[in-house]
Amino acid sequence: MACTPSVLLVVSGLAVDGPLGGVARFVIELARALDQDRIRPSIAALWDYGSVSEQRCLARLQAEGIPTVVGAPWNEGRPYWSCVQALRGLSTSELLCTTDILHSHGEFSDIAAWWLRRRMRGCALVRTVHNEIEWPKRRYLGQIFGQLLFPLVFDMEWGVSSAVVERLNARLTARWRRKRAQVVYNAVDFRRFMQMESEFGQMLREHLGIPRNSLVLGTIGRLVPQKGYAVLLDALAQIRRSRPDVHLIMVGEGPLGPSLRRRARFLGLERAVHWLGARQDIERVLTAFDLFVSSSLWEGLPTVILEALAAGVPVVATRVSGTVELVDGENYGVLVPPGDPYALAEGLHRAIERLSELRVGIQAARSRLEQRFSIHHIARQYERNYHVLTDGGL
Repeated sequence: MACTPSVLLVVSGLAVDGPLGGVARFVIELARALDQDRIRPSIAALWDYGSVSEQRCLARLQAEGIPTVVGAPWNEGRPYWSCVQALRGLSTSELLCTTDILHSHGEFSDIAAWWLRRRMRGCALVRTVHNEIEWPKRRYLGQIFGQLLFPLVFDMEWGVSSAVVERLNARLTARWRRKRAQVVYNAVDFRRFMQMESEFGQMLREHLGIPRNSLVLGTIGRLVPQKGYAVLLDALAQIRRSRPDVHLIMVGEGPLGPSLRRRARFLGLERAVHWLGARQDIERVLTAFDLFVSSSLWEGLPTVILEALAAGVPVVATRVSGTVELVDGENYGVLVPPGDPYALAEGLHRAIERLSELRVGIQAARSRLEQRFSIHHIARQYERNYHVLTDGGL
């Protein structure tokens, strides 16, 4: 193989402000952080979701010398047909002819990478698993691909948290083939969050009609069952009985949007919950938050929690998978059981009472967090792993 391996990162798309969020942003930042003297990165995105942010990302990647190709438009009503169209589009790309390593990120991307590899010779196949539960909407596909097939066809598998890797290593076919997954954490570019203007946060609060002395909780993510937002709304209703000054900003879009709005109205939270929709300027939006809340029922290692910590915002989060590794102890955050609105409300109360202490804790831990979870540190780890794949002669 080439002395400087070429790596094709396969991802569902580039819509960082839309349905893909953290995984898309991670892949883009990873490609940009890789040392091009050691690794030649390129990106294959399965679908075009039609957002402005995708065009900006595409132009920036091309300008930085990172070849990027998009397979086909996404059709929400026909996901499987969209997958076929994406494979057809990507299979004609010249990038496949010069790729040493196919590296997939996500469920459909894993299948696409496996299929694309069939027309390539001597190409290593690896994947990063970003979630504790794969194919949550289609569990049978998780059993077929994730549990049975992928340990046989992928040369290496990496998980974004220790809990994810433990699950991967417990699979029957993985144990039979003596395949051991490795932990390679999710990461963010901490430099994105340096010297953010706090004035924007105050202006955003005023724009939303939040009184000046209010305490603002914030959350960012797709409005989907995984995120546990119904539990968060129930917890907010409890908190406001004793703290009517608490408000919640929700950033994101998704299929549960209408039902969550109805639930907020039923709970009497119309004036306390502020819906921002999808945003591209997460770094600035975070300056409006006093506390970041993650009510997820399951996760891998949530990028949004990393972003909150990088921005200096204390965290209240559910005790799931990689979140435990991010919020280590209670120096800058509070962990609670998932799916329990009473526990979440109690955790929020504790965090509110300790808010100044938690902010100091984040600043004290920032250097350690950056060393462990910065995209530049993780990019070096990926570079070493890529060279093991190529130099090891798989």
